[in-house]
Amino acid sequence: MNSWIYARRNLKELINDLLSLAFTIVLPAFLLIIMVSLNNKLQFSSSYKPENFVPATIIFSYAFLTMFFGMLIAKDRDSSFLSRMFVSPLKSYNYILGYIIPLLIIAFIQALLLYIIGFAMGLSFTMNIIASIPFLLLIALFFIGLGLLMESILKDQQVGPISSILVQIVAFMSGMWFDLELVGGSFKTIGYILPFAHAVDLIKLVLHGNYSQIGVPMSVICIYVISITLLAIFAFKKNMKR
Repeated sequence: MNSWIYARRNLKELINDLLSLAFTIVLPAFLLIIMVSLNNKLQFSSSYKPENFVPATIIFSYAFLTMFFGMLIAKDRDSSFLSRMFVSPLKSYNYILGYIIPLLIIAFIQALLLYIIGFAMGLSFTMNIIASIPFLLLIALFFIGLGLLMESILKDQQVGPISSILVQIVAFMSGMWFDLELVGGSFKTIGYILPFAHAVDLIKLVLHGNYSQIGVPMSVICIYVISITLLAIFAFKKNMKR
């Protein structure tokens, strides 16, 4: 209950930040509409077909959760809100859940809106769409944990620029703009060392119903989620004690 009360407060703070919401939801939606529309007319790449570009766009939109999260904690820290809250009987897990829950709600809304736009652009509705939601929330948890980790180990003024760099890395290393298989070489190698291309591949496989092939990307995502989440919790609890 304490976690949920704190989560409700954070959700209201996130909703009130209209500029961040615009970047998190409106920008990915705009890119999806523009690129799919252009590809329908010019047919320049299969990467921009709805069944391929919608999953990539959702993963790209989740990169803004890291920035969103970092800015929220930075605001709470600058206003001394967190310092005042630390004298309350809330435990560390109450704070962590209080930040994670509203961001997962926003991640669900992001996926829902982009899927709806995808349907309007030609994406076929199947039960695999519904089946992909738990996988998307798992991927969102990685970006949320990354935001918590960055805010715990970086200075407030460093979070924004580094989060912006992360957004660009996700865009280019996830295979959103071009197929990593076609590029090959060290670019492909680095792309598949990072989790972003695996995240896009995982959702594509689920949407196509190829569940027998999700083992590798699912394993990579789980390793990253567990590692980042544990590091973030450790860093946050250490900051609380300090």
